[in-house]
Amino acid sequence: MKILTDRTRRTAQDRLTSMRGKVSLATVFAALIVLTLAGCGGDSDIQYAKGRSIEIHATNPVTANKLTYADGQGEHWVVRPSASNRQLALVNVTIVNRTSTVMPLLVDPDAARLGDRRGERIRAVDPFVSSAASGGTDVDEDKFTPFLWGVISLERQMQVQGWVIFDVPKGLTLGSMFWDEVDEVVVDFIDYYRG
Repeated sequence: MKILTDRTRRTAQDRLTSMRGKVSLATVFAALIVLTLAGCGGDSDIQYAKGRSIEIHATNPVTANKLTYADGQGEHWVVRPSASNRQLALVNVTIVNRTSTVMPLLVDPDAARLGDRRGERIRAVDPFVSSAASGGTDVDEDKFTPFLWGVISLERQMQVQGWVIFDVPKGLTLGSMFWDEVDEVVVDFIDYYRG
């Protein structure tokens, strides 16, 4: 009778060990699936492209009917689209210098364009020339500042970040930003080859 009890105990222990192995294997497999899905994730809000000398990181374009900001002297300014059939498109851009000792940048209307690889491309807008006095504060004031504009000296292994403004027709596909200062880099916000 004792032999039967030992055998029964060993069989139960073997089943328990086998179940623990299966449970831990299932746990590891489930964790790998979760990590893979988290790593692949949904669409990121920040897109990236690399040129020979610089990296460009850009958020997906945000559209607005106006942009307000305050300057260092306490004055309040507003930037509006040039016509009722247009809107402002705003992109938060980060430029990274990985290779050059000091990189002089001139961010002006020719430096950045926004639009579609298959169609129209709109030049960036100077936020200071295109603005008018607003006469007061706004609840969204400085939401899209600082601006990335003007002359910038970017040292090696440093980055600069700011908002670039575009005055675009309503309905224009905002699929890509075309950067043409120091390097020619295209940052795509949509997948042109899908489907």
